[in-house]
Amino acid sequence: MRQSEIRVAFLPELAGDVSNCVCIVIDALRATTVITTLFERGCPCVYVAPSHPLAESFARANGYVLCGETNGVKAEGFDYGNSPTEFSRLDFTERPVVLSTSNGTKATAAVANAKRTYLGSALNRTAVAQAAWEAANAEEADVVIVCSGTNGTFTLEDATVAGLYVEALVAMGTAWTMPSLSDSAVAARRLWQSEPNLLRGWMEGRHAQHLGDIGFGEDIGFSATIDNSGTVPTLVTEETKTSVDCPTILVA
Repeated sequence: MRQSEIRVAFLPELAGDVSNCVCIVIDALRATTVITTLFERGCPCVYVAPSHPLAESFARANGYVLCGETNGVKAEGFDYGNSPTEFSRLDFTERPVVLSTSNGTKATAAVANAKRTYLGSALNRTAVAQAAWEAANAEEADVVIVCSGTNGTFTLEDATVAGLYVEALVAMGTAWTMPSLSDSAVAARRLWQSEPNLLRGWMEGRHAQHLGDIGFGEDIGFSATIDNSGTVPTLVTEETKTSVDCPTILVA
């Protein structure tokens, strides 16, 4: 059996050619946490849009709920922003959502050509890692953990959650299937190991501090919770969405 490699791309543009890889996209604060929460609240599917104008036109044309943010706050004219704590109190049963954010939805669209793409957060770490591990073994593919970053720059919270995923994936290996790690995967794992308390570590980062300053401190604590969801958001196409038994993500 081919030995899989685990790589971490600290920004989407560093992911390289992922067409033969299994990807896990991370935007810990807050897009992938929001998507996990939407599915927990009954949302049937989420469309991610790489821009606000596309999201708005697609959502309004189809009668879907329009969600997203600009610089952390609800985008003008949208139904909701990008707050997982707000969404955790709402019912999205039979309400498809179109989501457009500054970083996470763009990162998801950037790796849509991977063999399989999952959206991961701290909340669903074990469930997503297990799905990615099984898919990588089945496809004899490498796993690329893609950090969304913040406006094109490295983001502390995404990198530490990437390290959390590296740890989970390595733990799933056996003597015969132990993955190799790229230098970036080793670095992410060590970064998380240096401060395993996610909330405490994140608050040293500028993005978390910004969210706290604009009134979303509760979201940070919510997003730092590990393994309280078994949801595995999976990127699919319109043609294949009915053939998979999982919460589905589509690119608008």
